[in-house]
Amino acid sequence: MRSIRLPDGARLATYIDDPAQAPVTAVLVHGLSVTAALWRSHVPLLLREGMGVVRYDQRGHGYSTRGTAALSLDQLADDLAQVLETTAPRGPLVLAGHSMGAMTLMRLVARHPHLAPRIRGLVLISPPYGGISTRTGTGPAQSFLTLGRNLLASACTHAPYLLDAVRRCLPTTSRWALHSPAQSASGALPLPCRQGLHTMATGDLAALWHDLANQQPDPGSLQQLGGRVHLLAGSLDAHIPPERTGRLAACLPGARLEIVPDATHALPLRHAQLVTDRISRCASISNPISRSTPPHAFAQPCRTGRTTP
Repeated sequence: MRSIRLPDGARLATYIDDPAQAPVTAVLVHGLSVTAALWRSHVPLLLREGMGVVRYDQRGHGYSTRGTAALSLDQLADDLAQVLETTAPRGPLVLAGHSMGAMTLMRLVARHPHLAPRIRGLVLISPPYGGISTRTGTGPAQSFLTLGRNLLASACTHAPYLLDAVRRCLPTTSRWALHSPAQSASGALPLPCRQGLHTMATGDLAALWHDLANQQPDPGSLQQLGGRVHLLAGSLDAHIPPERTGRLAACLPGARLEIVPDATHALPLRHAQLVTDRISRCASISNPISRSTPPHAFAQPCRTGRTTP
């Protein structure tokens, strides 16, 4: 484990597996509320492919500290740029991100366009078109889930200190438990995947959620990557329905869209071999990804402005 210090005082816990003279580096970016352990099954598979692997806990997640900067998608993208500068300053890259991690990658390309020539592949898993939302699909089950999310979001916004007090009383095994920030991360492995929020105060979580929810669709920066963009979505994803990823694909004529049957939002965990295969194939532009689903099966005409799922 390596700790990367940022200008505002935050420290990012970074995990590097880099075989000697690896021709391509895969950089793996997790989503909201989890840790770099999301990619624990992918690392050995990618190493067998001869790729270097970099993963890290995003700001305020896992062993990474909060810092003083505002929690926003722009900041997360700038954090990633610093990780790349520190761990992989040269050579080709394959970048893969899940959910908020996919949003971080999209914003990275927009804010740091000088990286585009180095990006051999951009694997976006469950990326939304625009911002995230508490709304899911239609039907009674989805409506109940949306109601629960709305209540939780409202509580986080209006009573963060009360929720902090409750979280401090939860068992340490609970994914919502709140602990004092770790003084150091002496181990070589990240915290378990679902313990990403153990040191993030509820008010910070609410601020980050609102920033992610208020994002406007802006696929223009990805268009320069053409066929190097690969989108994956689970057909049963209740958090970011595949239709939303399809709307993003409609704005990227050169991108590949693959809908994975019977996959949920936990696609990286439940289909590690498939995700690893898509990442490793990006390392060789002469070996394109097969299209098990028509590229725009869920696509709708690209429109500007705020959309809902």
